[in-house]
Amino acid sequence: MAKKLDYEYCKAAPMLEWLGNKWALVVLVKISENEPMRFNELYRNIPSVSEKVLSQVLRQLTTDGIIRRELFPDVPPRTEYSVTEFGRTLLPHVEALLNWGRENFEQIMKNRQKHY
Repeated sequence: MAKKLDYEYCKAAPMLEWLGNKWALVVLVKISENEPMRFNELYRNIPSVSEKVLSQVLRQLTTDGIIRRELFPDVPPRTEYSVTEFGRTLLPHVEALLNWGRENFEQIMKNRQKHY
């Protein structure tokens, strides 16, 4: 992720960083809907995301404890991602944001048309 916000000033900074990354919530929702998921499944199911960005987002969400990365010692090795219990506490809030966006999509598009 980009420049970190001031954590002392704002305790909500980590969440604001996720919102500021256009892929973080997409990845979280996709995993929650289809878990467990492997990297290539995610990559194929999220249009326009690059492998590099997907890898960065997965790393950040794993570091923050939102998702779990599980490595299986199969041949070849496989890695699966799933939402942690901690991450599940975030999902209702994400769903509320998504619902707001769906409910207000037409109004947002109308407002944008006024300015172009």
